[in-house]
Order: sequence, then structure tokens, then C-alpha cells
Amino acid sequence: MMNKQYAVIKTGSFLVENTIAAPLGFEVKGCYLIEIGEGKTTQPGAFYNPNDGFFYGDDNYKTDFREFRII
Repeated sequence: MMNKQYAVIKTGSFLVENTIAAPLGFEVKGCYLIEIGEGKTTQPGAFYNPNDGFFYGDDNYKTDFREFRII
């Protein structure tokens, strides 16, 4: 069985908690998994937009999560 890459997001949230490699059907209690890969990448701290299926650097889905920002 081949593993795939997933973003781990707590149920009720859109913040990426972690990214993992896991087999199809793998579950994390209290979280949902979004498959990532070519053309759809992410990292912990990014925000998932379920309307377009992409990841962003802010919860308004306006910035690229790969942008370096000083807060």
C-alpha cells in the first residue's frame, strides 16, 4: 500500500496542525485529513479554504502561505 501526503486539521478548524505521510483510509482522532501533493502543497500554520481546496497564509485566504511575513 502506498502512502500519500496529508494536511492534518482539527475538526471545526481550517488551520493546518501538521503534515503527515499515511496510507489511504488513515484517521487521526478529532481531525480530518486533506490530501496534498503536486500543485497543492501546504505546511503547518497555513489555512485550508474548503471552497477552493487550496491553502493560504491567513484565515481570510488572501496571502500565499509561502510568503515570509514579519508579525
